[in-house]
Amino acid sequence: METSVYTLTRDPTRRFSIAPDVDALYWDRRGEAVTVLETHPSVGQAFRHLRSGKGAPGDRLPPPPVSLWERWERAAHSLRSLLAGRALLWDEVKGLVRELAGPMGDQELRAVLQTMCLTGMAFMLPGVEIPSAVSRWRCNRCGSGPEGLFRSRCGRCGGECVSCDRCLFLGRSRACTPLFFFLPEEKGEASGDFRRVDLRLPALTEGQKWVSDRCLEAVRSGQRFFLVWAVTGSGKTEAVLPAVHRVLEGGGRVLWVSPRRDVVEELAPRLDRAFPDLPVNVLHGESGWVRTSSPLTAATAHQAWRFYRCFQLVVVDEVDAFPLKGDPQLRAGVERAAAERGTILWLTATPPRDLRRRLARGQFPGVILPVRHHGRPLPEPRLFRLWRLWSSLDQGRPLPPVTAFLERVVEHGGQGLLFVPRVADVDRLLSWIRRRHPDRFGECRGVSGRDGERKRILEELRRGDIRFLITTTVLERGVTLPRCHVLVFGADHPVFDAPALVQIAGRVGRTADYRFGEVWFLSAERTEGQLKAIREILWMNRVARRRGWLKEDEENGCQ
Repeated sequence: METSVYTLTRDPTRRFSIAPDVDALYWDRRGEAVTVLETHPSVGQAFRHLRSGKGAPGDRLPPPPVSLWERWERAAHSLRSLLAGRALLWDEVKGLVRELAGPMGDQELRAVLQTMCLTGMAFMLPGVEIPSAVSRWRCNRCGSGPEGLFRSRCGRCGGECVSCDRCLFLGRSRACTPLFFFLPEEKGEASGDFRRVDLRLPALTEGQKWVSDRCLEAVRSGQRFFLVWAVTGSGKTEAVLPAVHRVLEGGGRVLWVSPRRDVVEELAPRLDRAFPDLPVNVLHGESGWVRTSSPLTAATAHQAWRFYRCFQLVVVDEVDAFPLKGDPQLRAGVERAAAERGTILWLTATPPRDLRRRLARGQFPGVILPVRHHGRPLPEPRLFRLWRLWSSLDQGRPLPPVTAFLERVVEHGGQGLLFVPRVADVDRLLSWIRRRHPDRFGECRGVSGRDGERKRILEELRRGDIRFLITTTVLERGVTLPRCHVLVFGADHPVFDAPALVQIAGRVGRTADYRFGEVWFLSAERTEGQLKAIREILWMNRVARRRGWLKEDEENGCQ
């Protein structure tokens, strides 16, 4: 895309434009003349020229007829409601405008976009910024550094170009392609744009109400970050919805970020039921563009890169889970999607160690919800050690804890999740069951993250067609079975760190009417991860008991 670098008569500052006629007319109305220094085949080359400060004197550009400005400005205001608060590449802008506003020629669209940049509705950068020092190369959409960028021959600009692999699935971000950041329209209480929103919510428990009040206060006070550390099965979604409701009624917008597409698809119907008057925008890799002006959006974490400072509240669910865990670019994208004075709620059952310490000491804003919605204590894991565990497995020797676990599940009419550390271990454990317990093998299935039939197998599991499922950590989250038991086989493997074991243990005891579920850790060695997970679960039960939130009796399920 041709891009010009120019200066003004009384201002030597270099500027760049994808439609210089627009700039000539804009500045002529302000008593300035535009002098074009150079025209480059791409925005990236123009941007580098802009930064270098080099260039010979150029030719003055005469302005086009004044009537064109009114046309461009009208179109700019018309597109603003469609584009405000987004961060989009040129091709994405074209596609969105074509799909939601009708066809518009490239030259006309460039003129309208340049008008938006000149009038403060937007600003423009190259998709990938490549200063002379390679160490400073950066994708302006996802924030990836040189490790995620590569140079190749580009059919678009005709030269050597740098593009980003990190966010490729959202469309190729290139040095030669403009990336537009559209400033948000004013939303929230400051705009006076109030609306009536119906919230349908079940009665909250005492613990949920306490968390709800803290979240509401964080939103009211404009707290930037607020952590909700809630045990699995606590009903944290319901506890946060009153804060979502407040922002929506105040005229604001809410983004609910989940780590994976399946979680987003499960969340959307819950939000629909809670806010029956508002359609929920659902965004993931295969969802297409948002087609409604609803202020409530549920999206995967990567989709946050397509927004810019437009949400008064961002709720980040499972902030400790892949892909958010350990990914500063994704977290930065989530923060960039939040309005400058917006609030970001982090929801997690397993916050990082430093964060939980700061929270416990009152050094970080947040709240702890240590009890499930039904008020029963968290099941406390039992440790089993077996020397030469893996060799015994491969040789088909007796594994008494595994046999006892299978019998326990059958005895109490439950279902068992057996977690193994590696994909190959799924078949190893299935082979052992077939050899040692052929009568149970027909009730067993295996699944991993590489299994294309995972969705169908999980449906069979939820229907009760499968009694025992051997799986990897891919199912440490998101699977809820009412009569669940868990065995972690090889719990001393590094993949089973304390947060993973807490999440896995959280699959058990999710319903009040089944109190027989147990959590067993089987390994050759006891590890710090196992001990930390047990200490955390015991600590949460103590905190809940101290606050008077537990409903304990002779059948508390912690056996």
